[in-house]
Amino acid sequence: MQLLKLRSDNPKFRTLDFRPGLNIVAGIQKSDKDTDSFNGIGKSLSLKLIHYVLGAALDNKKLKSYLAGYGCFHLEFLHKGKHYLISKDFSQSDYIINGQKINQTAYPKELSQLFLGDKAEIGFRQVFNCFARRFGGTYYADPLSQQGRPITDYKQRLTNLYLLGIDTDLVRQRFATKKDIGSLNNAAKAIKEYEKSLDKANLKDLADEIADLKNKRDHFVIAESYDLLKKQADDLTAELNELRNKKFFLERTLEKKEISLKREVVNIDVAQIADIYHEAQFFFGKEITQRLSDAQHFHNALVNNRKNRLIMEVSQLKTEIAALTGSLEKCSAQRDGILKDLDNSGALEEFNSLAERIKSLEIESENLKKYEHLLRDFKKEKSNLDSQNALIKERSILYLEEKDESLEAIENEFRVLAKPFYGKQAHHGASLKIQETKDAQYLFDIQLQIPKDESQAVGEVKIFCYDVLLYKLNKDLLGFMAHDGCIFSEMDPRQKSTMFKIILNVVREEKCQYFLNIAQNSLIEVLDAEQKVNILTAEEKQMINDALILELYDKDPENWLFGEDFSA
Repeated sequence: MQLLKLRSDNPKFRTLDFRPGLNIVAGIQKSDKDTDSFNGIGKSLSLKLIHYVLGAALDNKKLKSYLAGYGCFHLEFLHKGKHYLISKDFSQSDYIINGQKINQTAYPKELSQLFLGDKAEIGFRQVFNCFARRFGGTYYADPLSQQGRPITDYKQRLTNLYLLGIDTDLVRQRFATKKDIGSLNNAAKAIKEYEKSLDKANLKDLADEIADLKNKRDHFVIAESYDLLKKQADDLTAELNELRNKKFFLERTLEKKEISLKREVVNIDVAQIADIYHEAQFFFGKEITQRLSDAQHFHNALVNNRKNRLIMEVSQLKTEIAALTGSLEKCSAQRDGILKDLDNSGALEEFNSLAERIKSLEIESENLKKYEHLLRDFKKEKSNLDSQNALIKERSILYLEEKDESLEAIENEFRVLAKPFYGKQAHHGASLKIQETKDAQYLFDIQLQIPKDESQAVGEVKIFCYDVLLYKLNKDLLGFMAHDGCIFSEMDPRQKSTMFKIILNVVREEKCQYFLNIAQNSLIEVLDAEQKVNILTAEEKQMINDALILELYDKDPENWLFGEDFSA
C-alpha cells in the first residue's frame, strides 16, 4: 500500500500529498509567545485521520461531532498497482471504495479482503494498528499493545505471534481449550454443591424409602364409609354445578326482561298517530280507519298489557332465583359437612400424604441422579480438556525446538536494530524470546528486553525496534509504516537521530513508505545543524528536509491541519 493523498471537500483542510519513502508532518512554532504551543494543531490527527478513514472506531464524541460537520474526507492510495479512492463522510455510517458504498459492518471485512486476501488469519485493522501506531490510549505503553488492549488480550497477542511468523494453529487450539476449561471451572462451584447433596442423601436410601412408601400406598385400606361419603360428595358437587348453571341462566333472562321493561312507553305521540291515520285513509279508504282518539286508546291498551306481562315475568323470575339461591346454600353446606367428615376420618389426609411424599422423593431422586451424571460428565470433560491442554503444551515445546533457528534469526535482527541506540551494551543485553507460558490462553509469551543505561526512553526505543522488526518480517504485507511524534517524548537527541537513520535505511532497502509527525524541537535536534550529535550525514539530513510534506504553524489556526481552531 502506497498512500497518495489525504484531502477533504472542505477547502480549509491542509491536504497531505504523500510521496514514496519518508513523509513528515512537522509542527513549527512561529509565535514569539512562550504560551503558544504547536501541540493541538493537528500533527497527531494527521495519522489518526488515516486510521478513521480506514475503519478505526471514532470514540471521541467531540471529534466525531466536529468531523461530521466538517466535510467529506478522501484517501487515495495504490495497492498492488491499482488505484483506490476511499471516501468517508463522518455524518454517515457508510464508506465508499472506488464509488461503491460499503456499510459500516461489512467495511472491515472488505478491507481485509482487499489488503490481505480471503484466507487471512487476522484482520486488516489488527495489521494496520501494528504498522501504524497512533497517539492515545495504551498504544505506546508496551511494544505488544498496538491494539490499545491490555497486554494479556488474546487477539492482540495472536496478531503479534502471527506477524512474528509463529504458526497460530496451536495458539487457537489452546485458546479454545482454555475457554472450555474456563466454562467448566465457572460451573465447578455449583457442581461441588451437587456433590455435597449426594453425600447427604444417598440415592440407594432414597430408592428404599420410595419403595416402602409405594408398598404402603398400594395396601392402604380406607374406612368402609369413605366410599359412600365420597360418592355423596361427588353427587352434591354435580348438583351444585347444575344449580349454579340454572341460576346463571335465570339471572341473564331477568336482566333482559328488566331492560325491556324500562324501554316500554305508555303514551304515544299524537302527531304520530295522526300520520298513521291519514296514511290509512289514503291507502284503504274510510271503511278501515278509526277516529284519532280511538286509535290512541287502542295503542295505549296494548302497551299497558305488555308492561303488565313483563312485570309478572320479572316477579316470577326473582322468586325462582331466590329459591335456587336457597337450594345452593343448602347443597353447599351439606357437601362441606361431608368433606369435613372425610378429612376428620383421616383416610383422605393420610392417603394424600403418602402420595405427596412419594412424589417429592421421586423428584429428589431424579434431581440427584441428574447431579450425579452431571458431576461424572464434568469430571470426564475436565479430564479430557486437561489432557488436551497438556498435549498442546507438549506440542508447543516441540514446535519451539523445531523453530529454534528461525527464532534465533528473529532475535538477532532485533539485537541488530537495538545496537545503534546503546552500542555494545545493547548488543550484549537486547533480546527477544518466544517461550511457552505457564497457563495463559495465548500459549506463547513474547519477552522483549533492552538494557537500561543513563538515558531514558528505553520503552520508546524498544517499541520502535520491535515495530521495525515486524515490518522487516512482513514487508510484503502492506509496505507501509507510521509512528506518532509521541515516540520521541523521552528520547535524547542521539536516540532521535539514530531512529531516523534506521528509518532512512528501511525506506531505501525495503522500499517502505514511512509516515511520521514531529514537533519542531525534535526536528531541530535530528537535523543537528550544530553537529552536536553528528550521527546523520548531510545527505541524510537533506533527505529528511525533503520529506516534509506539510508544515503546521502554531501562530494562525488557518495554518493548522483543519484550517481552523479545534481541540479534541
